[in-house]
Amino acid sequence: MLFFEVMKHRRKLEPIIQQTWKRIGKDIPYPQVAEDNAEQKLIYFGMIAYAMVYESGLAAGMSTSAAHYLSRMQVGKYKLGKSTTRVVEDIFTGHENDDEKIYADFFLTRLAQIIKIVKSGEGEVEPLMLELAQVFKSTKA
Repeated sequence: MLFFEVMKHRRKLEPIIQQTWKRIGKDIPYPQVAEDNAEQKLIYFGMIAYAMVYESGLAAGMSTSAAHYLSRMQVGKYKLGKSTTRVVEDIFTGHENDDEKIYADFFLTRLAQIIKIVKSGEGEVEPLMLELAQVFKSTKA
């Protein structure tokens, strides 16, 4: 059922993802901890990708379940490695405490703001991307 919902919203979804990725994908500011650590860089990239696809799905009219499904599918396509992909998925879906939920919500909220800026064509996304890099927490894959 989720697959059919994703397909139903595909026409609306694709331009949102493409326009947003054009704005954020060129020069992603990485957190200090990730600059010299390939594993952390992959986790951060995966988090940005997951949050962007999830929020794009919501902006296209998908349910939260379908948006999570689509995000998991997309992050899996990046071939970040099984353990890294699992860490990224767990950040957004496996909340064991309030701090984890707040952390995930922070990323999702910022990506939702970025998508609104991109859709409106007005404003800068760089300050929000820098904010994401500053709050990144090192995680072991």
